[in-house]
Amino acid sequence: MTLIALIAAAEALLYSASRSKRGQSRRQQVLMGNSMDSVRALPPVDAYLKRKTAGASRVQRFVASKLAEVCRRAVHTRAFEYVLLHVIRTAILKRRRKLSISHLGVTL
Repeated sequence: MTLIALIAAAEALLYSASRSKRGQSRRQQVLMGNSMDSVRALPPVDAYLKRKTAGASRVQRFVASKLAEVCRRAVHTRAFEYVLLHVIRTAILKRRRKLSISHLGVTL
């Protein structure tokens, strides 16, 4: 009886781990731009920008492609999250400081 329970538990654990790994892989593909979801994400914006950049040279397209690749890699780091957090926090603190100074009637 316990052998069957152990096999069932192992199977459930294996299924759960594989499902989690697939979800993580899918999220990474979406974030890195390797997924079809990212291609279909903003069709009106894509069409508009494609029209605006229709006259770009091959060199310009190559540079843009490589730069986008580097940006995708940079964005998919913990450091980028911390940079965004720092920017948001700094903006909020500046706004609070400005509001508190203007509230006191102090002008700089």
